Amino acid sequence: MVDTIWVQIAAAAISAFVLFKVGLITYRRRAFPEPHYDWSGIDTSDISFPEGFIWGTATAAHQIEGSQRNNWTDFEERTGKEPSGLACDHWNRWREDFELLSELGVSSYRFSIEWSRLEPSPGKWEEGALGTYSEMVDDLIKRGIRPMPTLHHFSHPSWWEDRGGFADRENIPEFLGFCEKVFDRLSDRVQIWCTINEPTVFSSMGYTLGQFPPGRRSILLTLRVMRNLMHAHAVVYRSLKERNPGCIIGIAKNVTLFDPANRWSPIDWPVARLLEWLWNGAWRKGIMTGKMLGSRIPGAKGSLDFVGLNYYTHFITGLFMPTSQKDLNFAKRDHEVATEFGYPMYAEGLRRAIDFVAELGVPIEITENGVADSSDSLRPEHLMRHLWVISEAIKDGRDIRSYHHWSLMDNFEWAEGYKMRFGLYSVDFETQERTLRPSGEIYRRVVGSKTRAD
Repeated sequence: MVDTIWVQIAAAAISAFVLFKVGLITYRRRAFPEPHYDWSGIDTSDISFPEGFIWGTATAAHQIEGSQRNNWTDFEERTGKEPSGLACDHWNRWREDFELLSELGVSSYRFSIEWSRLEPSPGKWEEGALGTYSEMVDDLIKRGIRPMPTLHHFSHPSWWEDRGGFADRENIPEFLGFCEKVFDRLSDRVQIWCTINEPTVFSSMGYTLGQFPPGRRSILLTLRVMRNLMHAHAVVYRSLKERNPGCIIGIAKNVTLFDPANRWSPIDWPVARLLEWLWNGAWRKGIMTGKMLGSRIPGAKGSLDFVGLNYYTHFITGLFMPTSQKDLNFAKRDHEVATEFGYPMYAEGLRRAIDFVAELGVPIEITENGVADSSDSLRPEHLMRHLWVISEAIKDGRDIRSYHHWSLMDNFEWAEGYKMRFGLYSVDFETQERTLRPSGEIYRRVVGSKTRAD
């Protein structure tokens, strides 16, 4: 209730300010370009990519490794959510799963390092687990696949969560210590790193909607966590660059677009702009200026060698925004197709997201893009539309270096459990059998195509 009132008050204030400053008609015309293409007239197979463009897939440790004990398993038990359990048993089957990467022909693999495996209790390091990650890196390199580790992908040790996790800035040195430990072991072979995955998703889902651990619901706490995540990223970036200046370090940012349900409403568009700022704009400002949400973040300015872009959809918004999962009801335009997750397929938005992060002035790596589609009926079209958008953006001069499809295989989809199937490979979770989907075959053909732009 408090959150809903806060959004309504903020929306009214911004609405009044905007009307006063720029005039209603001018703001409507300029603030929310929302292009929609006539896809029936576009040949999405007409794509070309520069020599050296990197093709990959992505996963996250908690979603595939199985047999975890961390903040997420605690949350699953406490809330009665579907348990992650064995997941894809990747911790024991990683060599077989790397064969899937070779079968696809990809040259990059984004994965995450599970902190709770390496430091299950404060100061107690499991060298064997770190050795396994080192073996994974060696195996990938032998296959000609670039390892791209992510140091925090939503999960961390239970003991660190008990201390407050990212909600308490005093905990950041412990996170830094973990990052330095992993980096010192692997950076002689691993060149490119992601510090944190989707900081805004982690903050809003864990501290506003309450659907991620710790399951809190507070706007003020959400904003604090957002600032602390930026601080953590900056501290880690600066430290790792000192340790090995030759490594390339960035962050994976989910850019979700917010469009007003009614472009002529004096309420809907200020709400959309507010949410767009909180979700995307404040974060970009933090990287560009070192200031975020009213605070100066030491070391944040320019703390990127590349930006990882995760893109899935746009949200059509109005005054009454959801403040809990039960209130969440994805809207779509009449002509849009809803995915199994509920949100619309909006490939046009990927270009908007690319243009948004391009303002940072660093190379762009598409670190996630995919769709939940258990029948594989939508994924082929979804894949080709998004690749077409990327191809066109590159032709227009955008510096996009890679594309990582989410995901390599079906896995544990966080608050949604196992019902959302994002994989190029389907997974039978009873037998752990992996099967390449038709969309995976399409992606394999794209990756293996000799047709490249000069």
